[in-house]
Amino acid sequence: MSALLAVGAVTWLVVVPLMFVQGALTAGGMGLGPGDPAAASGTFRWASWLGAGIPVAGVVVSATTRRWGWTWFYGSVVVVVAVVAAVRWAQTHPGPPPPPPPEPAHCVERSGGDSDCP
Repeated sequence: MSALLAVGAVTWLVVVPLMFVQGALTAGGMGLGPGDPAAASGTFRWASWLGAGIPVAGVVVSATTRRWGWTWFYGSVVVVVAVVAAVRWAQTHPGPPPPPPPEPAHCVERSGGDSDCP
């Protein structure tokens, strides 16, 4: 079982980043002609699913088989993935618009006509 967990770790540490690099090269062209973001989206999607799924599966498998070293490794990877996902979500989902400025709470004289000020 430890060999399977090690393969998952190597896949997450090597293959997933290479998939992101391949997607970036495909989307940007990088001297290979015009970029093709549509073709790169599938690579990015698979890299994202593997990047999040392998650590979650690793935590479940290592915790159920009581391999505590692997549980700590995959648990820390899940934390890293969660932080990256939260930062990315915050970048793509702007917050609510700012509230309008408050109305003045005191009497304001206005030119060009009558005023309600005492």
